[in-house]
Amino acid sequence: MNAQNLRIFTILSAIVLLSIIGVQTYWFRQAISLEDSDFDKRVTAALRASTKRLLKFNNNPNNMVLKPVERILSSYYTVQINDVIKPDVLEEFLKQEFLRQDIKSNFEYGIYDCMKDRIQYGGYVCTSENCDSTNTMRYEFPMIENHNYYFGVYFPDRRQHLLNQMGFWFISSAILVVVIGFFGYALWVIFRQKRLSEIQTDFINNMTHEFKTPISTILISSDVLTKPSIVDSPERLLSYATIIKNEANRLKKHVDAVLNIAKITDTAGNNLNVERLDFHDIIHELIQNQAPTLQEKNATITLKLNAHHALIQGDRMHLSNVLHNLIDNASKYCEGSPRIEISSQNVDNQLIIKIKDYGLGIAERDIKLIFTKFYRVPTGNVHNVKGFGLGLYYVKMMVEAHKGKITAESKIGQGSTFTLSFLSTESLG
Repeated sequence: MNAQNLRIFTILSAIVLLSIIGVQTYWFRQAISLEDSDFDKRVTAALRASTKRLLKFNNNPNNMVLKPVERILSSYYTVQINDVIKPDVLEEFLKQEFLRQDIKSNFEYGIYDCMKDRIQYGGYVCTSENCDSTNTMRYEFPMIENHNYYFGVYFPDRRQHLLNQMGFWFISSAILVVVIGFFGYALWVIFRQKRLSEIQTDFINNMTHEFKTPISTILISSDVLTKPSIVDSPERLLSYATIIKNEANRLKKHVDAVLNIAKITDTAGNNLNVERLDFHDIIHELIQNQAPTLQEKNATITLKLNAHHALIQGDRMHLSNVLHNLIDNASKYCEGSPRIEISSQNVDNQLIIKIKDYGLGIAERDIKLIFTKFYRVPTGNVHNVKGFGLGLYYVKMMVEAHKGKITAESKIGQGSTFTLSFLSTESLG
């Protein structure tokens, strides 16, 4: 799948998912509205029936208000009755009528006292299991103006009751969230595989370019050597034979580099020749061995080896290769004369080694990928840096094989800092 098709697929999938979420949200709200409306109708019917029974009990069945039941809040109702209200009779009628309407929600009621001009708290009625009316907080019934005899009913568990009725919608929403999660994960895998495919393609293209030049040189030299007249020119014969040999060695070097890195990284940690060694000695030895190359590049290396305990358990050859790769990168990816700073310190029981340069730097989007196999950081206008994107991958594998950690920090134009962390030992013993 090419980039354009993947982009179209992602956009269309996002539109579909957003549409599904929108529809689900709409129907969820509609379901809540319907449940709320159904609850309101059943409560209103129960309160009307309770009022009729209360008036009949008071021998005043014709004293009916035009609209006795009024919903003040989502969970609070008032009922005008224009007659004396007996709390115990009212409570019993309410319990019976709510049960008849299949309302299984706990409720509180209060009765307006005309003499004291306030609402007298009636009680808390439990209809659900595990309900203790003695440990509940009393509802402060609000006063309603222009009402004569009336009582109020409050449902403290109204919201919980509504949510309990929405079980199906919660399950469907949870399934939708899971589907969206799987889809997001699938997209992440697709983009990751696409990125890895691009890295692999870049590696193949780079390797093809590195192999193409020596092969072309060998072919041209071979054509010259096939001419009979070359026998009469021993110097030319030797020259072209030397060219073929050099280019063949160059090809072998490239092939060996790829195969060795693959072999080493695939068996990292299994074939290490572990010994107790001084990391400072490795640094000094490497700088001494690389002195001619560093002088040729006019590179400057500053050492700030402040660690008191630089002894670790490790493989001298591989750790030397790790440092060589980091120093080599620091000297290659720069403009002008390379400046490199190597420092060490102890933090708790860790030996911390930092290799800092003041070169081109690495962009934030690339810093997360530099340890990926075959990945190479774009170098802008610098085209003279060759490689297969295996160096930092090897470095990371070897550091982790030594039970260590490596991190990288960088800013464009300000250089990069690679930090190595190993478990240190205090003495050779």
